[in-house]
Amino acid sequence: MDSILENAAAEEKVKAQSEEPEESYGEDAFTEEKLREIWNKFAENTKTAGRDSEYAVLKQEFRLENDHTIVITFTNSVKMMILDKFRSDLITHLKSTLNNRHIKLETELKEDNSTRVPYTNREKFEYLAEKKPILKELQNRLGLDPDF
Repeated sequence: MDSILENAAAEEKVKAQSEEPEESYGEDAFTEEKLREIWNKFAENTKTAGRDSEYAVLKQEFRLENDHTIVITFTNSVKMMILDKFRSDLITHLKSTLNNRHIKLETELKEDNSTRVPYTNREKFEYLAEKKPILKELQNRLGLDPDF
């Protein structure tokens, strides 16, 4: 009975030694410039791999907060969903390359408050008439229709 237990214990030792140890990252400090350099290399690798949507997400502007937190601001929720598909690969790459286990990636969704771009002739005329009220007066005097 003792030999069976000894054999089992010996097998567990061999098994434990053959298993790969968990990846552990250090706590090396890094600069924002170094982060941007590694980030851009990762982005270029995704572009060469033909993953253009991921490349577009990686080209978004980001900032570094609290020395470990990367915050990306999106104006489009679709880009956030694309990021979620490869977020773990990105974080793993950053942690291993920068040798820092404290790196976190956060996202923000910000509304785009840009004004509407005039498209039709009437919209273009109204836009210009706001800037130069004399155009409205000329339209009335000459009897012009901005749609033609």
